[in-house]
Amino acid sequence: YLLLEFVASHFVCSLVVSITFTPTLSSTSPVNHHLPPVNKMNQVKMREKWFYNSMFLYHVFVVWYRFQFPMVSDEDRTFAGRWKFLTHWNAMLQIAYYTCCGVLVNSNLLDKWEPVRDQAFHIVILPLSVFVSLMFWGLYIYDRDLVFPAHLDKVVTPFFNHQKHSAVVLWTFLEAAIVHHNKPGHLEGHFIAGLFCATYLAVVLWVHAAGGVWAYPVLGLMSWAGKALFSGVSILVYLAFYRVGLVFSELLHDPPFSISKLD
Repeated sequence: YLLLEFVASHFVCSLVVSITFTPTLSSTSPVNHHLPPVNKMNQVKMREKWFYNSMFLYHVFVVWYRFQFPMVSDEDRTFAGRWKFLTHWNAMLQIAYYTCCGVLVNSNLLDKWEPVRDQAFHIVILPLSVFVSLMFWGLYIYDRDLVFPAHLDKVVTPFFNHQKHSAVVLWTFLEAAIVHHNKPGHLEGHFIAGLFCATYLAVVLWVHAAGGVWAYPVLGLMSWAGKALFSGVSILVYLAFYRVGLVFSELLHDPPFSISKLD
């Protein structure tokens, strides 16, 4: 465990440092200031390609690591297994997303699929990662037994725990900073985001109805009115993170901006 976690941590640190010190395209740079638009575009494309290749390789490592250490908990053996956990949905979606981006960018097909990538990133990848991370660590600090009981420390390695609940946010905000994504339409974006939330809630209710278990112990402590309120607030929080992602992306890539421009 320790050796693999050291290797993974070294890779993560190298990735962050490399991206941080990659030359930018700001107008204050004496080199980039005189570059023609074509050369600037090539720099942007190369940076995107480097980022997606790095993410692809990192997630290949994560999949390999997962198979080396199954880390099966008692909760995973209950009805629907890991697929009832939003954290698992987020992890699988990130792996699928960065695998597709890695393949497309090396096949020179990313431009063709750019609208799909942009919608997937803004509507699902970024807000879901932030939601999963903040909800997990918030409940963990309040009462870890609600989301990650102490006995799981003997099953799930620290690296994999932080990969699922911490690193996912780092990758999405790095991508938001490095890659320019066109924002979805106002109604379209909110509708798809709400539909995604409703789909997961339907799965949670189905798992309870069919298997008699709640995905998270905290749901079992609430009345049905409490569950409805918690679900409604969670959807609003998810939509808020979706909006924050749009603001963050526009702030980085299209300043100056105003909130009204997002509508």
